[in-house]
Amino acid sequence: MGTAPLRLRLANDLGVLELARLAVLDYLLPLGPSARAVYAVELVLEEVLSNQVKYAFDAGADAGAGPEPVIELTAWTEPGTVMLQFEDSGVAFDPLQAAAPVAPTSIDVAPVGGLGVVLVRRFASSASYQRREGRNFLTVGVALA
Repeated sequence: MGTAPLRLRLANDLGVLELARLAVLDYLLPLGPSARAVYAVELVLEEVLSNQVKYAFDAGADAGAGPEPVIELTAWTEPGTVMLQFEDSGVAFDPLQAAAPVAPTSIDVAPVGGLGVVLVRRFASSASYQRREGRNFLTVGVALA
C-alpha cells in the first residue's frame, strides 16, 4: 500500500521555502532516501519554488484586483521515486523548454544565478510540464536511491 500524497497550499512568498522543505523531508524520511536524493529534492524545491515566487505572478498587477497568488505543491511516491508537482496560476512558463545559459568565458563575466533550471534538469530522474486551464503544472521525479 502506498503512502498518501502530501499536499501543500503555499503563499506566494519566499518564506514558504523552509516550510515546504521541512514538510517534504518529513514526508520522505520514513522512506529512507539516500543523501543524494535528499539533496536533489531540496535543490528542486528551492529552485522551482523560488522561481515561482519571483516570476510566476505579475508584480505590476493591482494587489487588490483578485485572490492572492497561491502555489500548490503535491508530493507522492512511485516505486523508487518521489514525485513533486508544482502548480500555479501564474504566467505560462515551461522551464523544460528554456534555453541552457551560455557558459561564461571567465569567472569575472559569469552572471550570478541563472542556473536553476539546468540544476533541476540535472538532478531530476524525470520532468514534465503542462499548461491546462490557465495553470502551470511542473512535475519532477527524483530517484530515492
